[in-house]
Amino acid sequence: MRNKRITLCWLAVVLCAMGPAWGDAFTAGGGRLVALQNNDGGWDWPLSDGNRNIGSAHNIVAPVGMGLAQAYGMEAASSVQAALLKAGTYLLLKGPRQIVPEDGYFAAALDGILGGTKYTDHVKNNFFKPLATGTFPYWGEWTVRVDTTWYLGNLRLMRIDQGLPNLGAFDCGMGLHAARAVGMDTKPWIAATKAALNVVREGEVFDVLGLAGAVLGLASVGENFDPTRGAFSGASSLADLGKILAGYQLATGGFTWISSSMDNGVGNEGVQETAFALLALAQLDSSQYLATITKAAEYLKKSQLPTGGWENFAGDGENNEVTGEALWALAVAEQAKVAEKVD
Repeated sequence: MRNKRITLCWLAVVLCAMGPAWGDAFTAGGGRLVALQNNDGGWDWPLSDGNRNIGSAHNIVAPVGMGLAQAYGMEAASSVQAALLKAGTYLLLKGPRQIVPEDGYFAAALDGILGGTKYTDHVKNNFFKPLATGTFPYWGEWTVRVDTTWYLGNLRLMRIDQGLPNLGAFDCGMGLHAARAVGMDTKPWIAATKAALNVVREGEVFDVLGLAGAVLGLASVGENFDPTRGAFSGASSLADLGKILAGYQLATGGFTWISSSMDNGVGNEGVQETAFALLALAQLDSSQYLATITKAAEYLKKSQLPTGGWENFAGDGENNEVTGEALWALAVAEQAKVAEKVD
């Protein structure tokens, strides 16, 4: 498993040398997120309610913000930096009941760009640490204090109640990735990710996304896994799971939204599935999967709307969260390509 790092500055130089198409993608995408940002620093879901003073969805600031951070890394525009600072203010105003696990990786990205540790510290002190010590205040009919294992178990139960059990693997895997990003003990997150992956139902909605999130999380901490049951019980390692995930790529480069729909030419591709599959495979082994990653990135580029944003499926409607995820994945794809040339 190869883990290559390059600086954003060096990446920006290489992107400029590759021509205007890539720069345009990040300029347009970043500009779109800046234009749609609410006054409090957050964003509406899916796009805009027409009022910048209300409506920010607290659970999407991390993926949207990650896309904005990547756009800033590519062009360093002052407008994008200002938007990042506003998003950081929004994050700092979130209390324990508004913070979600994904805020961890966005907090780490903000600190990496802007310096210091205040964003990471806020998320750790108000979310990850209280969970680790069993003092996290959970809401309901009465206030209870819970730990990480209880929280993740309840999160998975909520997905089952929603009729979306496969999303539990995605949630736990991305939470694991976030816990690692902020420097927390990842053991309970690893256990939850493995348990959730063991019960993914093949051919049901979000099975591809669930696998992608779990692979991303486990790969980020270098944790192997041999599933014992569920859709992926035939795999014997994390490497095997990566091969299964790569197999869900369609001829267009996009990844199917569900494993039972592998037909080409009928719109089975999902931008969200493509983005997270790309991120997972890049985290697992960017060199081995470079061709798959590059093809997925080309699909994402071709899927960008004239507005600069993205929609999940053709005709589905533009979505701020999906725009952030697409930009994040495109940047990681370019990092993989540049790293291979530098190596």
